[in-house]
Amino acid sequence: MRYVMIFHANLNYAYLTPDRYEFVIRQSYEMTIDTLRDYFPDVQYVFEASGYTIEQIAQKTPDVLEKLNDAIERGQCEFMGSPYAHPMLPNFPEKDGLWSIRFSNDIYNKYLGLQPASFWNPECGWRSYVPRMVAEGNYRNMIGDFEAYSRSCGLDGKPLRPEIYEKEYSDEAKFYNFGFKYDLPGHEPTIHFPFNKIAGMPKDKMRMILRTDRIAQFGVRYFMGMEGYTLEKYLDLIKKYSEQPPHEPEGALIIFADDAEYIGTNGWFRLKYQNKPDNVFEATPDSQQKLIDLVNACREMGQFATFDSACQNLPPLPQTITFDDDSAWHGGRASTWANTPMARMLRPWQDLVREKLLTMESRLDSSIIEKIWYHLTNSYNSDGQWPPTLPEAPHIIHPFNYQYCFENLLKAEMLVGGVDRSQLTIDPVNVLTEILSLQQDLIEKKAMELIDSGDNTESDNAKLALYLLEKSRDMSSLQKGELKVLHPSEYTVRAESLVQARQLVDGIIIESN
Repeated sequence: MRYVMIFHANLNYAYLTPDRYEFVIRQSYEMTIDTLRDYFPDVQYVFEASGYTIEQIAQKTPDVLEKLNDAIERGQCEFMGSPYAHPMLPNFPEKDGLWSIRFSNDIYNKYLGLQPASFWNPECGWRSYVPRMVAEGNYRNMIGDFEAYSRSCGLDGKPLRPEIYEKEYSDEAKFYNFGFKYDLPGHEPTIHFPFNKIAGMPKDKMRMILRTDRIAQFGVRYFMGMEGYTLEKYLDLIKKYSEQPPHEPEGALIIFADDAEYIGTNGWFRLKYQNKPDNVFEATPDSQQKLIDLVNACREMGQFATFDSACQNLPPLPQTITFDDDSAWHGGRASTWANTPMARMLRPWQDLVREKLLTMESRLDSSIIEKIWYHLTNSYNSDGQWPPTLPEAPHIIHPFNYQYCFENLLKAEMLVGGVDRSQLTIDPVNVLTEILSLQQDLIEKKAMELIDSGDNTESDNAKLALYLLEKSRDMSSLQKGELKVLHPSEYTVRAESLVQARQLVDGIIIESN
């Protein structure tokens, strides 16, 4: 079996702020590149990064960019591309996504001197036009998601994999749906071989190999040291899904295809699983040894390969693959990203700017058109509007990430000469309330309990927390019904007051896992 590792690097990550960029680049990206060069110079791997991420690496750590270029030139690393500012491609028109892909390609040519062959589709979000825009962006391979495929229907409306669909499909649009209720056999060919027939595309115009959360999610938890997720169990999974019938040619298996930040830092893990939203992107000193142990063990079972070589050199499967429109990885829906409070507020404004741009394109110089599309599509950044605020998971959106979307959109609006904001109907006060109130209520409840605890320090902290909550709820500076957009400063001061209040009561339960 050939093994593929894909490290997905994304400095547009939610809750990752520019002051931590160099730390993450060095702690995660550089450490991974150095480790594989120094310990395993013959082991091939895939490093994927958006145009934004490569640009930031070039500006903040040019020496790390040199190391990446060296790994590519030596043939050890395949570089994989993705849209410039990590938008969810299915949530926006095809033309917009193609612009974002082009902006990344320009950056890759500038800093890496190449056009990547393989494409990382953010969150594996799907709509029928996604592979078409990827092909038009000069890519020949793209990654897909096994769970999304196995829970989808074909063009005839019938489940592609009825035996899996029956057990795992759900209409519920959940944050994550890792419910692996079907015992997938280890010899499953669709995670070993490429598809060269994708619905709506000419044969062999695009090739696709599927990642599976059955392995990739275990890998994330292994690197995070989550209880029970040992190297031995990880290898047992890899061995299981390396099974192939005697008559079958050697295939490939993706053993890691997730956030590169989870190797070297804890990424979002403590926020997601330990209710520690203030403890993200911290160093994980044992990551290097975990990576060494994993690669050593897998080398005893097979060889490592690039994604491109697996797609192009392995025999393709005979069937045509497709996915349900609106599907995404982790059992989610692409529309979940489009339905957060910030996304619902920004989209009508984005549409107004886009509509005006389309009416002006024939009269503008190409350089101006490109600049407007650049800022407009940057405002589509998914993590600037993520995560969703739900009763069972009352997250708030990080002020910096929202500011990135807002300022890019404001610049795009300025460049088209303004739009008629009176057409916007969403009330920013309601959006603020929707995002902040769930945590505010939980913090208030805990503060009231601490005031009665008998501990003077806890009681004083709780009283200060209540005061901060009161101020974060105060919307008097916002003229309800008149302000059509939510300025980042108005959001930031309230969100930061909420965070300080949450810290004063020693945190709240944000997610139960």
